[in-house]
Amino acid sequence: MKTFLRVYAIACFIVGCVFLRAGYAQERTLPTRTDIQHWIATHLETRPTFQEGAVLVQADLEKLRPFLPPRYLEEFDFPGVEFPISPTGNYTPHPDYMAATEQYSNQTRLAADGALEGYVAGRPFAHALLNPEDPQAGLKAAWNFNYRWQFYGMHVQRYLGALMAKGGTAAPLPGFPSDLIQGGGRVVRHLVALYQRVYHSHLAQLPHSNYTLPLQGAGEFEFKDYVEFLEPYDVRGSRFLVYRYEDPRKQDDAWGFLPHLRKVRRLSVTERDDAIGGTDMTLDDFTGFSGRVLDHQWKFLGWKVILHVMNSRHPYARFYGPNGWLPYDRWELRPCAVVEQIPFGERSYGSKIYFWDAQTYETTLVLVFDRRGTLWKVIDLLHGWSEDPTQPASDRGKYVPRQIGFTIIDVQKEQATVFSAYEITYPAVTASEISERYDMNILSEGKR
Repeated sequence: MKTFLRVYAIACFIVGCVFLRAGYAQERTLPTRTDIQHWIATHLETRPTFQEGAVLVQADLEKLRPFLPPRYLEEFDFPGVEFPISPTGNYTPHPDYMAATEQYSNQTRLAADGALEGYVAGRPFAHALLNPEDPQAGLKAAWNFNYRWQFYGMHVQRYLGALMAKGGTAAPLPGFPSDLIQGGGRVVRHLVALYQRVYHSHLAQLPHSNYTLPLQGAGEFEFKDYVEFLEPYDVRGSRFLVYRYEDPRKQDDAWGFLPHLRKVRRLSVTERDDAIGGTDMTLDDFTGFSGRVLDHQWKFLGWKVILHVMNSRHPYARFYGPNGWLPYDRWELRPCAVVEQIPFGERSYGSKIYFWDAQTYETTLVLVFDRRGTLWKVIDLLHGWSEDPTQPASDRGKYVPRQIGFTIIDVQKEQATVFSAYEITYPAVTASEISERYDMNILSEGKR
């Protein structure tokens, strides 16, 4: 069982669910939760002093201080840094999603325990219902994120995860473009996997099948995840399934298969942020937040503009800088819902602050605080707009922000993990494909 948990933890690393162990090697002062909240409050209404179309450099960093949080901004203080500022784009979700929002949002309510009642499809709650004076506004924003427009979900044929340390010079990774990681930094370990998530219910594009996949039992699930290792050799062929149920009060189920044991085992995913099998992996941080909404308290802090890579100029995430872990892309100013999350019960962290794009509800940035209230990690997610010519034509017409990668920087240990969804699409799916890929009874029958 320990072997299964160890390899499952590595799978979490691949799909983007990694935290590096909290360390306190740095004696210098790091921002606290109070400092970050002060930064948010101070700059809620700050207007930029730069223009769209400008390319900002190291001498211009102070102009960016209202739009990138303390300590993260300092990561960009190096010669050769560039911030190409693109116009703030329009990323309206698919017309089917907007139609479902208009039709059903007025009937969505919160139950006494915070679960949704009357929700069918589309965005559950209108922006007008979110304000800091409403104690339930944070919870409403969390459900808006949970049910953002994702088409049927993402399929990444080659998902790269690389643990980065300071020092050295970035070297090309086998099978990936040489420009994926540039500059300095040292790859300690890299892993490659296939990943797919398929949403089963509340699908705005399927009004004629009750917004549910035309598959027996699909209404029981919100989504299902599939992970398969492609490299390195010691974990190649390991496969995992995770079921997220439609009932928000029901715990996830998960199973894993290891080729050398030729057995499928059930896995526990109840402690989603705890170390698994002696590792530092966590399940909750894919897409910024992939946990269960009802496991946390939520507080809405307001609307704030930040800099974000929402419309990448690349089809896959690229990184650069002295340590090779910073986004190398074009940026734009994005209004975001700012929401604080505090877990029920004791966790490895104290709290998190999320910045969710006001138009798409994609995660733009996450700030993670340890239990002392000190900044621990910065998670910056990178997106590409499916309708932009830089993105693959296969996703055109889906109006989806393609999650092309992200970086997790542990500011206490001064190391990071970068992810690039090198071959990612948001495909239409068929009942036969889903039945085969997500059936735990045939998990051991080879690559699918």
